[in-house]
Amino acid sequence: MIGLFSRVAAIALIGALLAADAPLRVTGQILDYEKGFVFFTSGDGFRVAPNVTILDLKTQHSSTHPPRPRDYARASFDPTGLVTEIELSPSVLPAETSFAAVQKFAVALSTPAPNPDLALPTSAPGFHGRAQRFTGVMVAVRFDVQVPPGTPLTDDVYMMTDQSGWNPQAIRMNRVDPQHFSIVRQILSGTHFKYIFTRGSLSTEERGRNRLEVQPHDFLLSDTDVKVVPNTVYGWADQNAPGGITLPNSIPTPFNPQPFPNLPPRPPGR
Repeated sequence: MIGLFSRVAAIALIGALLAADAPLRVTGQILDYEKGFVFFTSGDGFRVAPNVTILDLKTQHSSTHPPRPRDYARASFDPTGLVTEIELSPSVLPAETSFAAVQKFAVALSTPAPNPDLALPTSAPGFHGRAQRFTGVMVAVRFDVQVPPGTPLTDDVYMMTDQSGWNPQAIRMNRVDPQHFSIVRQILSGTHFKYIFTRGSLSTEERGRNRLEVQPHDFLLSDTDVKVVPNTVYGWADQNAPGGITLPNSIPTPFNPQPFPNLPPRPPGR
């Protein structure tokens, strides 16, 4: 009997030692990966080891691309909290370890602190009369925008804001597909600013459904883990004519004798 207990205790001890040596892994969806950090849509960000291994989870070979927003991933941590391996997958992965188990490893790019020029008082009234909380915590915010079909494929889309003096190229967005652009920014809660989309100049500002100038979008960030801000552009200032076609000069003059060059030829004798 004593020998049986000894064997059971030895097996339990070996199992505990193996579990202690096993790497800690979590699965989730990537929000951003840059500058030595990986951020998940849970709102958690972690420091990545300089020699991190990036693998395709299915083949276990080196990934053909770095981690990208919306990729699903399994991250492995060393005892110091560095992410040493990231395995990428195009589909959702089953949960392995709760993010609560690695909360102690979570980091931020800067110490959360309210900006006195931008932050509103704690528990200030929100846009709809509800109290919102502002503690200056860093929040990952993704701005998405859908642009009209006539947007030139070679053009970039930007956000200009009142905080940048309405610079039409203040924030360049990343193209997702021909009609969708996106950008992720780390912003302190309590930040309040207004913005308008452009294609790089004041003459290419967005227009509303009625083809007239739009009121700037109003953005106020309250405390949250992650925020997604959807937007739609219905037209551009330089494509403001009906049907998105710029009309020619319609009055013949000595300097413009043929304002409509594509008309069919005049019948003989007229």
